[in-house]
Amino acid sequence: MAEDRTYRVFDASEVEGGGRLLFTREAGRAFRGLLEAAIEDLPTGGILFVDTRGVEMMDYSFADEAIGSVVSRAARGDYGPRHVVLLENERDLLENVGMSLWVRQETALRVEEIGGEAHVVGNLEEHLRETLDVIRAAGPITTAELAARLKLNQTACNNRATNLLERGLIKRRKETGGRRFVYEKVV
Repeated sequence: MAEDRTYRVFDASEVEGGGRLLFTREAGRAFRGLLEAAIEDLPTGGILFVDTRGVEMMDYSFADEAIGSVVSRAARGDYGPRHVVLLENERDLLENVGMSLWVRQETALRVEEIGGEAHVVGNLEEHLRETLDVIRAAGPITTAELAARLKLNQTACNNRATNLLERGLIKRRKETGGRRFVYEKVV
């Protein structure tokens, strides 16, 4: 695993229990345990990049048990304020991951390289996708600024931003010296 103070890379093809061919729910459970340990080892606000670029095949059972369940738990806040981001190119391997997330009504972010543009994998309604796009494009943004850009009231924008926050797709912090929240992209 490569390491930085704010993120770690979990190379699925290199870790014990991983490899180039990832099959079965049982193997997914073992892999999930390794992922969870890596997430819990992150500092608060850290990001675990799950690198599957070296994997040739991942079946639905493995994807659901390893990736889908971890994304679900992260969205519930089981790991605290830590984020899981897929490090993967646009290819067929994402179908099973995407289907697992769709069935679970969850969403994850995917980048092709660290620092690259983030893409959504899984289930995200159009109005939430629009809100996420504005937050990512604007940089740190308050609810009032978000409401003005989307031409909505602040309550609706707060509800949308809270939904995105709960899915782990954005971060929120208190404005310096203020009482307002500021929303920003994870990656």
